[in-house]
Amino acid sequence: MRKFARFIGLGCLVLAPSFAVGIGCTHTAERVRFTQEWPGTAGDFEETSEHWTRRGVLRAPLEDQASQLMEVYATYLSTDWRASYVDRQCKLQRMSGERRLELEGEHQESAAKQHEVELLVTTYHPQHNDLHRERSIWRISLVDDSGNEISAQSVERDRRPREIVSAEFDNFGDFAEAYRVVFPAEPAILEGKKFSLRVSSSLGIVEVEWIAQTPT
Repeated sequence: MRKFARFIGLGCLVLAPSFAVGIGCTHTAERVRFTQEWPGTAGDFEETSEHWTRRGVLRAPLEDQASQLMEVYATYLSTDWRASYVDRQCKLQRMSGERRLELEGEHQESAAKQHEVELLVTTYHPQHNDLHRERSIWRISLVDDSGNEISAQSVERDRRPREIVSAEFDNFGDFAEAYRVVFPAEPAILEGKKFSLRVSSSLGIVEVEWIAQTPT
């Protein structure tokens, strides 16, 4: 219950449109640093991961017993997240300075050429948890603060051992599937005041957003 409660307000709850009388959305997450610059000092991995993670839920009508059709936890792999991940891996594996620089370089290159999101998805009907398939009912996109959509370039199931995924993303539930979603590098995403991740189908839409820190 602790893991569920921790992110209960970090995202957007959107009702299935065929049943909805309205759309309710709550954003209580911390604002985040929009930048492609590599931080000078890596933050704590768990705190940084929580800072960049959002939760969204798609619900059916209340009279339907399957009231929660989908739950997602989306972690945007920002440069801050990547730096804290590299630091964590180096400490856990006691990497040499040379190996640390190599891993850091790999993540800096990835951050420069694409946007990545780790998506943890639980669906009431297991057959709907198929975001990686070509014929999936779901469409995934990033949306900038002008409403422009960027479709996912690739959606791959994270096939690493479940205990590894769970160690890195602690909202990975027993019935969830993990996906790594890649979008083409679009600078405008990090140049606006906010951006969102949208997962949509004929069943409805789940959309979660990240809001930029106010410049000081």
